[in-house]
Amino acid sequence: MSISRLSTKGQLVIPSRFRQALHLRPGDRVSIKMEGGKLVLQPEGAARARLVEEMGRKVLVAPRGALPMTAARIKDILSDFP
Repeated sequence: MSISRLSTKGQLVIPSRFRQALHLRPGDRVSIKMEGGKLVLQPEGAARARLVEEMGRKVLVAPRGALPMTAARIKDILSDFP
């Protein structure tokens, strides 16, 4: 358990270990709801891909709702580069 202090402006700092676990970055949106007298925070889906370490190697994870990366889509994206 971690304890944070509420600022005079009503702001609360999410401890870094929780931000890292949820892959939260500055500017990310977080939904807040009440459940039985407790606040529940949930990421609102990252707007960008993120690098995650899985089984000893780094993997690029697309944001929720992103289009599937097919070979044709990758070719189309790369065609914009010289």
